[in-house]
Amino acid sequence: LFWISWISYSTYAFEVQTPQPRVVAVYDQPAVLGCVFPTSLDPGAPLEEGLVVTWQRVEDLRVVHSFYYGTDQLGRQSGEYHNRTGLFHSQLPGGNASLRLESVGPGDQGRYLCSVNNMKGTGKAEVQLKYAAFYTEPHLTVQTHHPYVTFLYETEGYPEPEVRWLDPHGDNLTHNISVTQSSRAPGLLLSLRTQLVMQAGGAVNYTFSLRNQLLEQVMERSLSYGELMSTGNISGGHSCSQHVKLHTSSKFETSVAL
Repeated sequence: LFWISWISYSTYAFEVQTPQPRVVAVYDQPAVLGCVFPTSLDPGAPLEEGLVVTWQRVEDLRVVHSFYYGTDQLGRQSGEYHNRTGLFHSQLPGGNASLRLESVGPGDQGRYLCSVNNMKGTGKAEVQLKYAAFYTEPHLTVQTHHPYVTFLYETEGYPEPEVRWLDPHGDNLTHNISVTQSSRAPGLLLSLRTQLVMQAGGAVNYTFSLRNQLLEQVMERSLSYGELMSTGNISGGHSCSQHVKLHTSSKFETSVAL
């Protein structure tokens, strides 16, 4: 999930570093933006005088969190970060200026700048924050309207994933997809509905595939569908009834509407 490299700006030998310059925050979990600086003190030693730690958004220099005079200084903190940020105070003497961010959402995505000043020098380093949510186990609904059968999968997560329907040969099938804000967690999750409409007739085998690249999440569900009996489509507006056999590769809630 991370690009292991260093992004830093330094004054002389004083170097501030971000061990994980790209962090992916997960829905309903706090995010830690790492930032370290050189110090000769042990982690349990008293805090050195003159230490200043400032976290800002690179895009517009909004203040996310400030620390100086030996305590947090939040008078200039941007309002959207109120009661959501914190430093690891006991680890500051050991050179840990990492930021803990609570209740992360899509609006928090962007570039963050960690600035450290002490008696040894001044340094800065950047961290890029991304936001994602694992997609839930998809719910399947099957509807038959002779001569067609419709397969509908519904799931929630973030961001919009790559979705594919595949035939037995691995070829892509044309499908419909809609993405809206989730009613369960508006602004934090997306509600995804993907629909495959095919002409009924004989047994079919399809594969539904979803990929959330940020979290390296891949879900594949094999679907087998076959007609056991069909009265056929009678002209003149007469009804059509079918009995179907449905098999999926995973245990999840399935409903069939005939």
